[in-house]
Amino acid sequence: MGLPMNIPKMISAHARLLSGLVPVLLLLTPSGAPAQSQLDTTQFVVVGEGIAAGMADFALRDVYQKLSFPAQMAAQMHTAFPQPLIQPPGLAGGAPGFATLPAGFPTTLQGSVRDDFPPNLFSFNVAMPGATVADALNFRPAVPLIQAKNPKQTAANLILGYPTLIIGQPLPFWSQVDYAVAMNPTLVIVELGYYDVLNAAATNDPTQLPSTASFTSNYNTILSKLAATGAKIVVMTIPDPFETGYFTSLASAPAFLGGTPTSLLTAAFGIGAGDYVTPNGMAAASTAVLTNSINPFVPLSSQPNLIVSAATHTAVANSLTAFNAAILAAAKQAGPNVIVYDLQALFHQIRQNGLAVGTTTLTADYLGGFYTLDGYYPGQTGQTLIANQLLTLLNNTYKTNFPLLDITKVAPNDPALRFRPSLTTRRTLAPVRRSGVTQTGSAVGRFRSAASQESEK
Repeated sequence: MGLPMNIPKMISAHARLLSGLVPVLLLLTPSGAPAQSQLDTTQFVVVGEGIAAGMADFALRDVYQKLSFPAQMAAQMHTAFPQPLIQPPGLAGGAPGFATLPAGFPTTLQGSVRDDFPPNLFSFNVAMPGATVADALNFRPAVPLIQAKNPKQTAANLILGYPTLIIGQPLPFWSQVDYAVAMNPTLVIVELGYYDVLNAAATNDPTQLPSTASFTSNYNTILSKLAATGAKIVVMTIPDPFETGYFTSLASAPAFLGGTPTSLLTAAFGIGAGDYVTPNGMAAASTAVLTNSINPFVPLSSQPNLIVSAATHTAVANSLTAFNAAILAAAKQAGPNVIVYDLQALFHQIRQNGLAVGTTTLTADYLGGFYTLDGYYPGQTGQTLIANQLLTLLNNTYKTNFPLLDITKVAPNDPALRFRPSLTTRRTLAPVRRSGVTQTGSAVGRFRSAASQESEK
């Protein structure tokens, strides 16, 4: 597909504007800036990963980005908040445990890929799906713009690469932290660390966890650089990925499989007492049950992205505790301009009690309404809840009066609430033989579509 004829003119115009902005940016870039006495939201910048970016349903796209918690906060604070909005079907990557398509753009239904075309010269939401703490500090755009075999690099290019990648070298390539500092922020939110633990958990690979020493060092460096701007900073603790909808414990699995005893699930699928089943694993188990094709000699745990072991859970839990302790210590060390929001506590509350919205209660279960189809990124309603809690924190800390959002107006249009488990139907299992033991049970196709169940009647 050819480029529009006016592209050179637009690039030229951006280049002329940028040449005038560069000296201004250099003047604005703080050096030992004094602490602010009051909250100033003029330059509101967000550093983070998928949650802050608005990642949902396996991709980053505008329908969720526009209602990401920082975007909703900016609207309530009446401050500008340019974002790198991606046209549907979105930008893949950052959804561990699921297959990632090659990064080829434009794809079906896309034109310019970014809604803001020509792209905004700068973005204030520089959060990038799939970004670790180390990435926020060190990962930068790189040519070419689209790298089919490297979705992560392509994401960095589309989010952090403008304007440098289309104009040239008046500005250097920036990491997230470089970018945030260059924007001379007055308020910064740091939502980092979730992908560090999520990736290891979802892929059942604890070797993906960074060491506590490297995590702590990188996080301290990030806060040091941001604190030097004089901005007010809100850091967020890391949620426990095992409290999201992606992970179903053996004890909870019978509720999704028609009350099938856990002993049968262990015998049929090799699911251990401390193991967790992923959405792909639940789908595989349901299919095997419904088609009477259970093979106990090829357990789910022998196949990728179906089972997460108890050992991985323990490793992730230990790292999570250490990482959150490092965040709290770094925030304290960074000085009075840094406050903490406990996102881990919020996710735990949703797991324990759900979220009542009108007459509906959203749960942390897979397809429970709080998380999107990937199981671990909140939908629009969850993003609104996070925005309200952060606005409340700012109001209480800085005596501001930012109005809260009406969550009941967001929920009815939230795509995450439209996907619900199909109706429960029981089916008797054929005997399952393993190690000389014969067991029977019943299971439900809760992870099947309602249409497929209707065809069986």
